[in-house]
Amino acid sequence: MIRGGEGARRRRRHLERYRMVVEVLARHGLFYAADHLGLRRLLPAAARVRQGVFETSPPSGWEDRVPQVLADLGPTFVKLGQVASTRRDVLPPSLIVALESLQDRVAPIPFAEVQRLLRTAWGTDPAELMEVESEPLAAASIGQVHPAHLPGGQRVVVKVRRPGIVAESETDFEILRGLAEMAERRTEWARRYGLTVLVDEIIGTLRDEMDFQTEGHNTDQARLASQGDILVPDVFWEYTRPDVLVMSRLEGFKITSGSALARHGIDPDRVASRIVQAVYRQMFLDGLFHADPHPGNVHVSPEGVPIFLDWGMVGHLSPTMRERSTDLLLGMIERRPDRVVRALIRMGAVDRAIDREALTRDVERLRRRYYEATLAEFSLGQALTELFALAWRYQIRIPGEYALVAKTAVTLDGLVRRLNPDGSLLDYGRGLAGPLLWSRFGPRHLAGAAAESGIRWLQLVENLPDDVEETLRWLTRGELHIVLEHKNLSTMLSHWEKLANRIGLSFLVAGMVVGAALVTHPTHLDRLFGMPIGEIVFLTAVAMGVFVLVAALRRGLL
Repeated sequence: MIRGGEGARRRRRHLERYRMVVEVLARHGLFYAADHLGLRRLLPAAARVRQGVFETSPPSGWEDRVPQVLADLGPTFVKLGQVASTRRDVLPPSLIVALESLQDRVAPIPFAEVQRLLRTAWGTDPAELMEVESEPLAAASIGQVHPAHLPGGQRVVVKVRRPGIVAESETDFEILRGLAEMAERRTEWARRYGLTVLVDEIIGTLRDEMDFQTEGHNTDQARLASQGDILVPDVFWEYTRPDVLVMSRLEGFKITSGSALARHGIDPDRVASRIVQAVYRQMFLDGLFHADPHPGNVHVSPEGVPIFLDWGMVGHLSPTMRERSTDLLLGMIERRPDRVVRALIRMGAVDRAIDREALTRDVERLRRRYYEATLAEFSLGQALTELFALAWRYQIRIPGEYALVAKTAVTLDGLVRRLNPDGSLLDYGRGLAGPLLWSRFGPRHLAGAAAESGIRWLQLVENLPDDVEETLRWLTRGELHIVLEHKNLSTMLSHWEKLANRIGLSFLVAGMVVGAALVTHPTHLDRLFGMPIGEIVFLTAVAMGVFVLVAALRRGLL
């Protein structure tokens, strides 16, 4: 009974949220989206009358309206837009530019509410554990950051999750999943790009960002993997909860503060080089990389060491993914389109045969466009983005982690050029070329790959007798079915069927001609019981011939 009542309340919440989505779309003139999602019926009657007819194409400037729609729908949709802006390989460039303008314009949580949240999380008065300052350092859609002091005087920061954001977001996630499914049923674009898979990836990223313990583990892992080239905060796990994160406060200033860099005698070019090499190492050697290195998240210490903050959005690359990313990068560096195509196909999921020659030609066109530019003009992030977009056009579904690599490269490129307008990610990354090649082709890696291949072959040989026995058992029971399929086989059979029908019809017409000749010379026809047998047979054959001709024409067999 309770379960049924909860289900009814859930459906009512969903319906109310769907209505809100449609009303916001209508308010910003995006009736086209409501029409094509099948949600027009949820519009108020006055709005339906005002619109009048279904729109067959998006209105001009629709991309600039999308951020306004997301902002009106609340924090979850704002974060959705921010994460979606990383998928430059799927979404139109004009929409990406519009989504990048999205900001977390939210009112700060009142300090009394912050104290209540901390008291609930820690089970005691926050003042007994640390002194939390009332003025926040930053307020965003998911969390809010306050400076604090531990009893010993150590400076820390306390990040508190906005109350109610998880429950509200879960409802919105279900709405987003439903909208994606409707879009796939109604639009070719959504089906081709697997919109539900894309939405699931974004939802997974947002859930990770809302769990501050996940962010704490990311921060710890990054700090342990760093080699002194960057600084990462320490996590105080005794105070950290899913909705509260406490970290050390590192002294520094924004990387874009040219006056602070000059005051401390720090060379911007050297800082840029350290940042790029650190991110490259995270991507291709460590497997965990900071996926949002914008100026707000990258500071500089007075000693000139980059400080990486906010590890909520990260990318994870498995050893296999790192190998394939390295192969792609080496193919680009060596200007080998065939190697790039091979790496792309290995990186993605492919459901059908790929026209490799056409894909190689398109990759070569991209190569000529980018590699004829100078290093100062070359954008590695943009090149990767266009490369992954090209793969999508050939229906090679590139996993989101690779797209996050491209997005990170774009953000990093913008950061580097603010420090040095003539800087290049390729130029700064040369120092890591040796370790990168060694990790990919060194004896340790090759020995490991050989051992893994050997184990797979041994398993294959070990399982071979059982597989053969099972196949023979299927064969004796008549359960083994062999299906041969050729994409053009039906077309060929249809062609041969039409050809055979035409030959048969030709014989039929020839027979009619001969029959007509015989009928016109009755002296050559025998009569039985005084009946004209020849004429009867001829007329019967004509009737059958006409029937066959009409039937063949109606079925399109001629």
